[in-house]
Amino acid sequence: MQGTQGRLAAAPYIAYVNLVTDAAVRSRRGRRMPERKPGRDPDVGGRKRLLEASLGLFAAKGYAATTVRDILRVAGVTAPVLYYHFGSKEGLFVALLRDGLQRVDTAVQQALGEAGSAAERVRAYCVVHATIRREYAEFTWIIDAIIAGPPEAAPKFDFKGVFVRRVGELADLVRTAVAAGEFRACEPIATALALLSVVDMAVRTRLIEGSLAGVDDPLDGMLNVVLGGLATGGPLRLRSRSRKKQASA
Repeated sequence: MQGTQGRLAAAPYIAYVNLVTDAAVRSRRGRRMPERKPGRDPDVGGRKRLLEASLGLFAAKGYAATTVRDILRVAGVTAPVLYYHFGSKEGLFVALLRDGLQRVDTAVQQALGEAGSAAERVRAYCVVHATIRREYAEFTWIIDAIIAGPPEAAPKFDFKGVFVRRVGELADLVRTAVAAGEFRACEPIATALALLSVVDMAVRTRLIEGSLAGVDDPLDGMLNVVLGGLATGGPLRLRSRSRKKQASA
């Protein structure tokens, strides 16, 4: 019963993402990405410079407004270098997303391995996501614009699949905490969506940092509200690892 309610709660958002993603896929049928040709790298270090240059440009101008010429100029490379490594501007943007996801996945596995209780693992998952995403806070509005914009202009990337996977991972951690008696009985998917909303808001506050007087760490405070309400035996304040280290120093 709980699983059915969770799927119903998440259905409107997932249906919307399905619609956007399916439209993007349909618009790309028949199109072929430039193939990367085998051979010697035409510019050693060019891949790294392209990634660094495009990261700043995409964050400042957005995906659609950033041109290949802009990227080549800032990176200091020629067009063949970009086509060799990524095939196109779209390929470069997708590579940035995949590199970021890989970094998050690696950090999550390390954090979960170091966390103690099931409740702490839930918190660690959220903190890692928020911490890394905050470094790329400017990308938040870019992703929003891509999903809300015309499908034919969107880069070919499975945003829906990433979102569904994150919800599933966090829901599994919540189920474990409930089974261990550390969380009250709750709908895992709905709880995962609530926690990911906390992560998202913590990232977005980075864009208006300094405008929230009296709030030292929005992420810490919001997680305490949600996780405290889930804890069995009354409210529970779960401190972040960084604060634990400060307290023990």
